[in-house]
Amino acid sequence: MMGKNNQNSSFALHCRVLAGVCLITFGVMMTPEHSTAQPNRPQGWQALAEAAHDAVLAEFAQSSDRIEVELPAPDPRQQIPLCAMPLQTSLSRHNGQGGRLSVRVDCRDQAPWARHVSVQVKVYREVVVTTRSLARGEQLGAGDIALQEVDISQSRGLLLQDLSAAQGMELRRHVSSGSALSSDMLNAPLMVRRGDTVILTAERAGVSIRQQGTALQDGEAGKQIQVRNTRSNRVVQAVVTGHGEASVIF
Repeated sequence: MMGKNNQNSSFALHCRVLAGVCLITFGVMMTPEHSTAQPNRPQGWQALAEAAHDAVLAEFAQSSDRIEVELPAPDPRQQIPLCAMPLQTSLSRHNGQGGRLSVRVDCRDQAPWARHVSVQVKVYREVVVTTRSLARGEQLGAGDIALQEVDISQSRGLLLQDLSAAQGMELRRHVSSGSALSSDMLNAPLMVRRGDTVILTAERAGVSIRQQGTALQDGEAGKQIQVRNTRSNRVVQAVVTGHGEASVIF
């Protein structure tokens, strides 16, 4: 879409991709003395913008996320000639989570040229967020987390998409309400602490024996720790199976 304003001499370009559809708004505002100076400039910029947005759209075509693409305003100091052949594009490397990408646009006609377009890609994904402010060390309950669509393009770490992956975990630091949770923000809660009395279970040939021991290390579920058998005073290796419980490794 193109609009005029005889009071300004600037350019504006904006592109959004919503549900797989990109809307390009391309405004060209010229004073009368500029209106015939470079008649190909708007068309050249528009072709460049369309090529850049199409390249991004194709790159994220298989994504189930909601995508928004923003292109910068064109630089009025640069003249973009119309290309007699279809424009060729290539994207910089990226992690699939959006952010700032560079799109190279090439014209390969008899007067070849190339331009780099800096594109801001926002990727909206449903991830686990906190429903209230939480302190470091708090254990997440069902009411503390929810699924919510957020822009992940500026996020670091692997954001969680499954509530069950966060429930019962402990926070490694304070978080505010609405914070998106990543795996590196959480710790598995300790099931056994050093010095705790532990019920040791030893199974062999279908026979199960339970004895008491003293934990020599902290441990979360599934972690291997050392436990001193109270009866024999031997130190054994055991895997934490629950609160105050561990299974002996033979």
